Amino acid sequence: MTSKQDYMELREKLFEQAIVKSRTNFFTFIKIMAPYLIADFKIGKHIELLADKLQKVEEGEIKRIMVFLPPRSTKSVICSKMFPAWYMGKHANHEILSVSHSDQLAADFGRAVRDLVNTDLYKEIFPATTLRSDVRAAGKWQTNQNGVYIAAGVRSQIAGRGCHVALLDDVMSEEDAFSEAGRKYIKEWYPAGLRTRLMPNGSVVIINTRYHEDDICGWLLSMEAQREKESIFNSSEEDIEIDKWEVIKIPAWLDPSSAELLGLPEGTSYFPEWKPDALLKKDEIEIRSQNGTKYWQSLFMQDPTPDEGGIIKKYWFQEWEHQDPPDCEFILQTYDTAFSVKTSADYSVIQTWGIFRHMNVDSGGTEHLVSHLILLSNKRERLEYPELRSTAQEMYDIYEPDVVIVEKKASGQSLIQDLRRAGLPVLEYNPDRDKVSRVNASTPILESGRVWIPNKPFAMDLVNEASAFPNATYDDQVDAMVMAILYLKESWKVDHPLDAFLIDDLEDKPSQQKRLGYWRF
Repeated sequence: MTSKQDYMELREKLFEQAIVKSRTNFFTFIKIMAPYLIADFKIGKHIELLADKLQKVEEGEIKRIMVFLPPRSTKSVICSKMFPAWYMGKHANHEILSVSHSDQLAADFGRAVRDLVNTDLYKEIFPATTLRSDVRAAGKWQTNQNGVYIAAGVRSQIAGRGCHVALLDDVMSEEDAFSEAGRKYIKEWYPAGLRTRLMPNGSVVIINTRYHEDDICGWLLSMEAQREKESIFNSSEEDIEIDKWEVIKIPAWLDPSSAELLGLPEGTSYFPEWKPDALLKKDEIEIRSQNGTKYWQSLFMQDPTPDEGGIIKKYWFQEWEHQDPPDCEFILQTYDTAFSVKTSADYSVIQTWGIFRHMNVDSGGTEHLVSHLILLSNKRERLEYPELRSTAQEMYDIYEPDVVIVEKKASGQSLIQDLRRAGLPVLEYNPDRDKVSRVNASTPILESGRVWIPNKPFAMDLVNEASAFPNATYDDQVDAMVMAILYLKESWKVDHPLDAFLIDDLEDKPSQQKRLGYWRF
């Protein structure tokens, strides 16, 4: 039997081992030091992920990273308080710049890091890193090895030398995010006030609350995407690597990509240790009712959208409240592929739609069975062509659609050929109108309530993008949806899915031929 003394000795030995490990492993450092900052600290999968990514920043493997997480996820505790303390322990002669939207918030971060470095436990982990007694202000302090930590508001004049690591934690307030002048200031400040201060091979970590799609992160990512597109034609491969951002995006309700990233079930809470599903759902209902859906989607789902564009209204979409979809007589998949197979900056979208009959009542009170659309899946990912091709086959095998519709552009041209070789029923989509015209052509179906969506995160992604069109940064999901709607509206195959004789009679029906519209076998 193990005695109490043996138990205590074992605990002490394990703790000593953890102390040693924490010097090289950031996640272990978090587990040891977190109670100094949060009394009831809980470890979630996202924290372990953040620890791994930030350790790669310290090791020089990652140079640019953005972190999008819901409020109260401890993202600032990990990124802006614990990481700089751990980093300074390993690089006591380096310089860190921490910038926030206000001097007060920046000073709070600086004070927390300074106090952490000054604890007895920290000194046990990193005995060679101590604070200089003569420079200990919250906004600027130094180590005994001439390392410097500076914390400042984004509008402060930041004097001094460059930095090895720049931490940008909410450099845009909510007011700035919704102000054109505020967004313009940040876009001018970043290249002139921040970018020039970085040491060679310096790193930038952005921790951001997504109030607006054109915030600093939205702007930087759009610039990156534009550079990659331009580089296909007139830039060198070396140019592409400049400011290549890695994005950690974890919504409150896990979507497919974040669920895979964390190893948790899709559609569940991102932080079940602190916010189990039932409690998170309660929070969502309260936040939506008090602050609106847009607030929830932006801050908690990391999906900021501009004000509605005015063409498509959110309330036009009908919500399917049942657990299972209706019995569909026809299944179609629509594809909006990325700009080029050479870049992963653009999204590829694969949507699966079901067509089913539903009773409509006209203005005179007469009931009619009318064809309706329901969204069954909405897959939106950055995929290189080989992944796109394999994913296309996978989605076909899951849903076995009656038809697969692919716009004949970019990587879609190759995809059409490859899928046809595999025996899939592929139609080419050859639009002869601009996007706005095509969306306008689809609005009667939407406005009449014939498009249904399930209560799923992937469906809300589409609704938000559609309601923002044409002002949103991306419109790939809208493109795929419009293909399905126009097919419902214009294809003879939908109105007569089983009437094969019509196919034989098609030559005698010029009006039916015209209704084929965009579709080519």
